[in-house]
Amino acid sequence: MRSMRSVSTIFLVGACLGGFSACSSVLMNTPVSKTADGWVVTLSQVKEGPDEYVGEVVTFLPGADERLIWTLVTVRSELSEEQTFSYDACTLGGKGQGTEPSVVARYPEVNAAADRSEAIAPGQERTRQLIYKYPKDQRPTRLKCGTIVLPIPAPR
Repeated sequence: MRSMRSVSTIFLVGACLGGFSACSSVLMNTPVSKTADGWVVTLSQVKEGPDEYVGEVVTFLPGADERLIWTLVTVRSELSEEQTFSYDACTLGGKGQGTEPSVVARYPEVNAAADRSEAIAPGQERTRQLIYKYPKDQRPTRLKCGTIVLPIPAPR
């Protein structure tokens, strides 16, 4: 009996092998958390690609010498009163540079935009997909959110 594969699966595999932007590679998949200034920030995942973000009202592509780096960030408030967190304060960096997110998306509804800053009640948390334009010839080594620095270890 012959195995039947869906057309979408075959296309995705072909796109990955053909070098199209439909694929991604995981740079980090082990969560790291730090606490400061009444916040707990957890970086759960860092991926290179896909190099296209299709949102509800916008399509976002990197420049010719750039790629998209996708991060999964969870922020929890530890103070006794509501406070506002700005995702623009989360810069992706390495080799002396820092880049603000180009897209802040809800997670898991990746194509649904989220506010760039949010009021978060005590004990509550938000998980967001932060998408960055990043130079193709560099690898990010850290995510810095305010005073919190989360390392992105190199592959072993």
